[in-house]
Amino acid sequence: MFNKKQRRFAVGRTALVAALTVSMVAACSLDSGNVTPPADEPGKPNTVLIGVALPFSGTVARTGNLYRKGLELRVNQARQSGELGNINIELDVQDDANNPSEAVLLVTRFAQEGAVAMFGAHSSPVALAQAEAVESAKMPEFVFGASNAINNPYQYQMNARDSEQIAAVINFAHQNGFKTVGLFTDTGAYGTSAKEQLEKIIGASDIEIVGSETFEPTASNLTGQLVSLRRTNPDFIAMFSFGTPYSAVVKGKKEIGWDVPIIGNVAAGDIAIGEIAGTDADGLYYMTPYNSTSPGGKALADAWAKAYPNDPLTFEGAAAYDAMSALIQALKEGGTTREAVQEWLSKATAIEGQATGKSPWNLTERAPIKADDLSFRVWRAGQTQAV
Repeated sequence: MFNKKQRRFAVGRTALVAALTVSMVAACSLDSGNVTPPADEPGKPNTVLIGVALPFSGTVARTGNLYRKGLELRVNQARQSGELGNINIELDVQDDANNPSEAVLLVTRFAQEGAVAMFGAHSSPVALAQAEAVESAKMPEFVFGASNAINNPYQYQMNARDSEQIAAVINFAHQNGFKTVGLFTDTGAYGTSAKEQLEKIIGASDIEIVGSETFEPTASNLTGQLVSLRRTNPDFIAMFSFGTPYSAVVKGKKEIGWDVPIIGNVAAGDIAIGEIAGTDADGLYYMTPYNSTSPGGKALADAWAKAYPNDPLTFEGAAAYDAMSALIQALKEGGTTREAVQEWLSKATAIEGQATGKSPWNLTERAPIKADDLSFRVWRAGQTQAV
């Protein structure tokens, strides 16, 4: 198990001195990682440190571990196939507990240790908090938060941005003849940002917003807000939040006897929802960028089943796997310094063979997953199925 003391997973690295816990200002003086390394000796491994800062404790620990497994699966494949040549990837896996302050300190840690890139930011608030330190260190970061507010030249979003997810919601509503919608968002940083995007984008469409309710992210009883929304009689609910609140919503909907479809963001596919809500989750739709019918998606499904027979493959594992594939390509074709990796990523217009998305990735926009790359699934009897 991971713990909040940030247990070290990589071997052979020196532990950070206590001075790491200085304030975020320290990030301003970080080594950029752009110093040209000495030439590699023939046959000698060129070790490249990659930081991983994800939540392995707290309410979203399960999601953090799915991301980790996707990263480790791809690294293990690269090692076994020999595709890395003399490059040896070393992962420094740390628990940020989905806490912005801890996540920023980890950026400082990785930068001081010479990491050439990092994976992290399960949530948008964490990614936004890290932005200044990441840019100061000039260290590319693959993030999984979806907020449109993430707009840093060193942060690459592996999730579809909220605007793309909302566009997919509108497309889905049109396909099903829905004319009116009730909005349901949490009052946290992510939910507040998503609410603004929902009002802006849906408000500009031909779908009428007839009601809007918010809730605390930790709330367990949402029947009051649901009763208020039911009075507006929407054709469907568009809900944007993290995974676990969806369980409270579907249970509340069942309690008041309201049979209305809920269209959620990618977080509504959290496997914990089926475990907690069971059949109460029936009729909860969510979107996913994982493309199970593509060659890359099928290959990943097979590899995942062999490596992790007790864990179902979800969007999180696929997104992390694809992100590591992009970084491996950057290391092989661009170079093994931060500057070289950033240079390659910033010009990568056609990364092929991914398990997420339906077309080659274009990283120049730093957000390659678009609305058309998303497909919908629905919860039925505690399981999900394609729509």
